[in-house]
Order: sequence, then C-alpha cells, then structure tokens
Amino acid sequence: MPERSRPLTLDEAIVEFSSRPDVVIGVDFDGTLAPLVDHPDLATADPRAVSALRIIAAHPGRTLAVVSGRGLEDLRERIGDIEGAVFIGEHGNDVGEESEADLLVSTMATLVEDLARALPGALTEVKTRSVTFHYRNVDEGKARPALGKIEAWVKRHPEVMVIEGKKVVELTTATRTKGDAILDLAGVRPFLYLGDDTTDETVFAVVRPDDVGIKVGDGETEARYRVEDVAGVVAILEKIALASG
Repeated sequence: MPERSRPLTLDEAIVEFSSRPDVVIGVDFDGTLAPLVDHPDLATADPRAVSALRIIAAHPGRTLAVVSGRGLEDLRERIGDIEGAVFIGEHGNDVGEESEADLLVSTMATLVEDLARALPGALTEVKTRSVTFHYRNVDEGKARPALGKIEAWVKRHPEVMVIEGKKVVELTTATRTKGDAILDLAGVRPFLYLGDDTTDETVFAVVRPDDVGIKVGDGETEARYRVEDVAGVVAILEKIALASG
C-alpha cells in the first residue's frame, strides 16, 4: 500500500474500508445503536441503524458483530433477528455457550442487590458471569458509600474484575474483553468498530493500521475518529450499507 501524505478523514476512511473485499464491522449497543436512557429496560435500537445492519450482514464480504455488555439473549431481543450477524454479550464473554452456575456471581448479586435496595433509583442487572450496578438515577454523593462498599468487597476477591462505565459498575468473573472478541473474530481481516463507553476502549486500543476505530460521544479515547451521537452512527452504517448493496 502506498505511503499516505496525510491521515484520512473519517469519510475517506469509510470509503477505503468499504472497498475492501472481506471485513468485520463491530458495533456496541447502548449509546451506539440505542440512545442512553435512565433505565436499561427502556433502551431501543434506532430503526434506521437496524435496517443498515441487515443490509451489511447480508453482504458476503461483510461480517457484522454486535458486541455489548448486556446478556446475550437480552441483546438479541432488543435488535431482533439479523441473518448472518454475530451477537456477543457480557463484553466479549457470552457467545451462547453453556456454562456452569458460578457461585461467586450469586454472592456478587446478593451484595449489589442489597446496596441497590437501600439506594432509591439504583438498579441491579444479574447476568451469567457478571453483576451490574446502575446508578444513573442516583445523586453522585449518595452513591459514593455504595461504591465504596463494592470497592472494598472487590479488594477481598482478587479473582473478580471491575468494569466501570457511564454511571455503571460491573463485577465479573470473566476475563475476556471486547477487544479480545473483535480480534478473535477478525483475525487478519480489517475491522471497523463503533462504541461509546470505556469498555469499547479495549477495542480501540488494539486497532491496527487498516482498522477503523470510531468513538461515539465525548470523553477521552484511543480511537482516531469520533461521531457525536447515535445519529452519527446511523450515518456511518448507512454509508457502509450503501457500499454493500
């Protein structure tokens, strides 16, 4: 490939990426395909984004992956069936394989549920390998003691990893990241990835010269490119879909 005199703009990068014969397109869900909402059960994927994903997934030279912190079945229900798409839950750790019940997850669930019950507005989400504490609807000062208790508990259990997001703390016994999942899926193929949260930085951190990382929204990032919101995501997916038609 000839040496470039300047970095590509986002539009140029999308055009070049879409011209390649065999690529992977990865997208996060919350904050990327669906606007962030006060309660995780209210999240709805943008219908234009889903339409574009269907076109992309139908192309033989495109592998589409939706990678989320949500549980796998929850993720599938919110997007619907997309033939050919790969769905990956729990930040790269849930690909639909059967796993034994984890007693440590039950212990984590008891801890977090007790804290959430004592904190109006807080929510608990229990998944196969992880437990999430949502405090988007809680004043930061009031949430601090609960967060301190979670931190103290984790220090006594080094086998548990903490994943922090936007007003979210997740305790997990899993070890893989979204970056691991995308690299495993892509192999030597170039990938383009869109995501808005701190967990998506594990993908942006492993972007190679032919890959395209796009941060959604504000905040520090290792991604080279950025779009403002879900509408910006839709525009990119529609460009890729148009090139895939």
